[in-house]
Amino acid sequence: MDSLKSFGALGMSFFLALILSLFFSLEKERVAKFTAQFQTSKLSFLYDNLAYFGKKFVSTFGVVLEAQLVIAVINTLITSLALFLMDFPQMLSLVIMVFLFGLIPVAGVIISCIPLTVIAYTIGGVEDVIYLLITIVVVHCIETYFLNPRLMASKTSLPIFYTFIVLIFSESYFGVWGLIIGIPVFVFLLDILDVRNEEQKQKHTFFGNRKKTQHK
Repeated sequence: MDSLKSFGALGMSFFLALILSLFFSLEKERVAKFTAQFQTSKLSFLYDNLAYFGKKFVSTFGVVLEAQLVIAVINTLITSLALFLMDFPQMLSLVIMVFLFGLIPVAGVIISCIPLTVIAYTIGGVEDVIYLLITIVVVHCIETYFLNPRLMASKTSLPIFYTFIVLIFSESYFGVWGLIIGIPVFVFLLDILDVRNEEQKQKHTFFGNRKKTQHK
């Protein structure tokens, strides 16, 4: 019952987010002009701080969440094809489930494996379970060695140990939403605290020097 309430609240929040996004898209220029008025007001110091954190938020949180969304879509397509070939029932429900779990970095593939394994054993016995596990391993390898390095490594570069620690804590404090936004929020905090690996530091130094040269 609690799980149904949690997913219901998640669905309502998602719906409200879509509505807000729609209104923002329709009045984007007007919102920008109205917000810019605070820059010359008595709250200019607050505006500058919010503008700084806003840019950081978009460059880290938004990009990481977008990358995870792309990864979830690709994983869902591959998994759905395998489930269709194995003649799984209730495909639409399973596709939605796989996609939602796919939004959880790293752990999502493993979590979705549990109910799918039970269904595979029910409809086809051990043979279907083996086929399903092979599919899960292939999907996990594609995500780990191809999609994550290309889409997320430049933004996260988190060891799997840290990833699971963040997911555990974020789920404890924020529930289902924590599993989805935990990693993006953590990466955002790392960026605010200026925690970078060597490759990111080199890029930051390069672009910083480039901007200084252009100003000269």
